[in-house]
Order: sequence, then structure tokens, then C-alpha cells
Amino acid sequence: MQKVVSFKQNLDYYLRLIDTRSAYGDFLGALDAGRRAIENAKTRVDRESINILIGQVYFEMGLYALSCEHFFRAVCIPETRASAFFGLGRNLVKMHNPKLALEYFDATLSCGGTQDFSGAVLEWTYILREELGQAQNVQPVIAIAQNLVKMKKYEQAIELLYPLGYKDIELQVYLADVLILSKKYDKAREILFSILRENPSNAHAILVLCSLCYAEGDMCSLDINLQKLSNISLNFAQFVLAGNLFCSIGDFENGVKMYTQAISLDEYNTKVLLYQAIAYFNMGETQEALYSIGRARWVDIENPVLNIYYDIFSRNLVEPPLAIITQIPAKLAQSKLNNIFGAINANFCDNFQRSLLLADDIEWAMTTKDLALTEKLSQALSKCKKKKALKMYKHFMLSVRLNKEQKFYLTKYALKNETFKEIDLTADYRYRSLSIKIPTYCKQNDALKNGYINAMSYALINGLDVDFSQISQKITKNIEKNSNLTNFDENLYACLYFCRNAQTLNQACLYFGVDENNVLRVVNDFELLI
Repeated sequence: MQKVVSFKQNLDYYLRLIDTRSAYGDFLGALDAGRRAIENAKTRVDRESINILIGQVYFEMGLYALSCEHFFRAVCIPETRASAFFGLGRNLVKMHNPKLALEYFDATLSCGGTQDFSGAVLEWTYILREELGQAQNVQPVIAIAQNLVKMKKYEQAIELLYPLGYKDIELQVYLADVLILSKKYDKAREILFSILRENPSNAHAILVLCSLCYAEGDMCSLDINLQKLSNISLNFAQFVLAGNLFCSIGDFENGVKMYTQAISLDEYNTKVLLYQAIAYFNMGETQEALYSIGRARWVDIENPVLNIYYDIFSRNLVEPPLAIITQIPAKLAQSKLNNIFGAINANFCDNFQRSLLLADDIEWAMTTKDLALTEKLSQALSKCKKKKALKMYKHFMLSVRLNKEQKFYLTKYALKNETFKEIDLTADYRYRSLSIKIPTYCKQNDALKNGYINAMSYALINGLDVDFSQISQKITKNIEKNSNLTNFDENLYACLYFCRNAQTLNQACLYFGVDENNVLRVVNDFELLI
């Protein structure tokens, strides 16, 4: 009997197959491809995204009940919720239940998502409301305005909202929100005070007023207004916004309470679980932070942002930048990291020159202060001799936003790859005039060369005055005399340069993870103190 070799395809293949077979009307083939895609899905996000595609295939076949079944599965997580609600709304229209369909269309706009459904929902709901004799809902108008805001077209959003604002309080509040974004604070304050005089418990208006206080830097008023929310019922989005605002003034305890309330309404929301984990970490509750980030990773184990933060919390290395992450949704952050790693793993220099987005993504990545990521980027950037890359590298070395550990890697790879002839630093981490040149006698031994680079980077970052030339020459002479002394690693060589000050040597040994007794033994053998 002839043996048949099994031919297993990856997830992307089956996703393309669903689209191809659907386009040609082969719906049974598309469903088969969908089932195989689910078998290959590694994360919950992938699985529910495939359920959306299968639900769409059943919709095209006219099997609306089966379509609804798959859309309902995708409602569980925020990444696919908007698509699922939209699909359910269309099915219910075909199943002659317009009233319930309208509820799902309104829910599509209120929950947001990666796709903008405002135009499509507006078309569907306009006809349905006309048939039912209902007044047109403000949600589609707000959704269109939100889309304009995403594109930073604030003036167009204001022009859309102003004529309709007097009809509806929700539109007025959102108009005030857009006015804050366009820095028209006085007009926004006037609208909000007018609303709150009549409706002092309007949670949406209070939160937008809090956003106004934050925009103007009035943290005292922000704190006072946030306390007003304690006895007011909030929805999911309002709990999240309140949590972010509490954390912005350093009140992480109340921030955690708000995130916990939000998670009780949406237990699979990875973004809010990440916010909660960061707030716990800032309170010093590392175990709680690990639990929250662990729940998020259960939903999306391959999300690089979640994995980076899990690593930060588990090793307790650095404090994560809450302000940065709360401004960037997890999906966008994942896209940025994928773009960066894709460039690093390919021809980085060419990608950096061609891409319009890579420089911005790298700028963002450095603000996360993740050391492993900093090292990879330093290594890649330092090898690219193009003007654009050199300019960015110098910008990072001068930036006061980066910490000492990040500056260490930047300096290390600038030296290692001889990226610059000279660097003049004038920020807190002063290099004066740093000559990027490694002595010839150090280049003959890789461990000694890397040790010299590590030591110089550490000394420059910490402002230490070390006679590198004299110590390097002594080390080199000892290696030439005795060839069996060449098995030291680069970190031990680095520590030798700080032997003339006991406190500095102790700190260097801790930094490079080297046993101080071993260093002192080599110092004596090499007669470095004589």
C-alpha cells in the first residue's frame, strides 16, 4: 500500500481558504476550512475571530440561527465583540425581529472595537427606526464623531455635534469632550457646568469634567471631582476611565477598585486586566499584579505586550510606565512590537530606511523601559550606519526619559560596533566628549574587548573616573605572559577596571553579577594595584 504523507497547513492558510471559497460560493468548503482553522488557533482571540468568519458564512447561506450561534461565542471577549454584535443585528433583521436588532446595533457602537461600524450601522438603523416609528438614536452620530476624532479632525467633529447638541445631554457631554481635545477649555467648561447644574449626578459629565481638570493640570479639582463618583452608578467604559484618572494622580488603590468593577462586567478584557496589574504593581502588590496579568495571558498568551509585563512583574526589574500604556491600546501595542521584531529579524537597516512607521514604533518601545527590548534595539540600531538611524541613536543616548540601565546598553553597542567617532552628551548622563575607539591591544581577545566595552559603558553612565588605558595594558601583558588566563568572561574583565575603589568595585560586581572574591584574586595575580 502506498504511504500518504499528511500535509498540515498553518492558520493563515485556512483563513485565506475561508475567504477564497466564500468568494466563489463554495460555502461548505469555507465551513470546513473554518473548522480546521479553529483546530489550529492558539489563542482565544484567534478562535473567536474565526467564529466571526464562520458566522458570516452561515449568514451568506441564509442559516441565520446557526450564524447567531457562532456570533454569540465571539461576544465573550472585547476584541471581537463589536463584530459579533453587528453580525447578530444583521441576522435579527433577516429573522424579522427589528426591535431586538436595533439593540444589538446600538451595542455595536457603544462597545467600540478595532473596526469602525458607524457608517454601516447608520444605514441599517435609519430604515429600521423609520419602520418602527422611533426617533433616530444619537449613538450613530456620536460614533461618526468618534471616528473623526480618531483621525484628529476635531473641528469637523465639533461642526457635526454643535447643531444637534441642544437636543440631547449625551451629545452635549461628548461635544464638551471633543472641545477639550481641541483645547477649547472655556467652552467645554461652560457646557459641563450647565449640565451638572441640572443633573449633578451625571456620571458621564463628571468624568469629562475630570478629563478637563487633568488637561489643565488642576490635580486638586480632579481629585475632588473623582470622589463624587463613589455613590454614582457607572458603566464599563466609565469604570475604566475613572480608574485611569485615579492612577494619573497616584491613587492606585481607588484605581484598582474601579478596574475591578470594570472586570466584573467584562472578565475577559485583556486591556483592563493589564491596567489593573500595573496599578497593583505600583502599589507594591506584586503577587496581585502577576495574578491579573496571568488572567489576561490566559485569554491571549501570544500577546507580546502582556508577556513583556509578565516578565517585568515576575522579575520585579523596573516600574512600568502607567501613563504610556494607558494611552496605547493593547492591540496597537502588539502591532507596534510585531513591526519592530519583524524588522529586527529581517534586514533591519533597509526596513528602517523604508518604513514610515518603524521609527515611531521604536520610539514608543523605548519608553516601555524593557531592558531586553532596549538591548535588541540598541544592537540593531548601532549596526545601521544610515544618517536617519544614527540620528535616532544619538537622540536616545541624550534622552533624559531613559534610565541608566537603558543608557548602558546604548553606550555598550555604540562602542562595540564603533557607531560614532565621538559623542558629546550634555544631559544628566554626561559623557563630555566620548571617543568611540577601542584600543588595538583589547581587540585581540573577544572577552577582553567586551569587558572593556562593558566597563567603559558602566563608568560613563555612573560618572566614574577610571584609568582605562593603564589597567588595559596591565591586563593584556598578563594575558600574553600566561595563556591559561584567557578563560575569564567579559563581566569579570569589566569588574577589574574598578579595582582601585572598594565601594565602586563592590557595586560593579553586583551590577555585572560577578563574585567579588574572584575579582580580587585576579587583581592580585595581575598586580593591578601596583
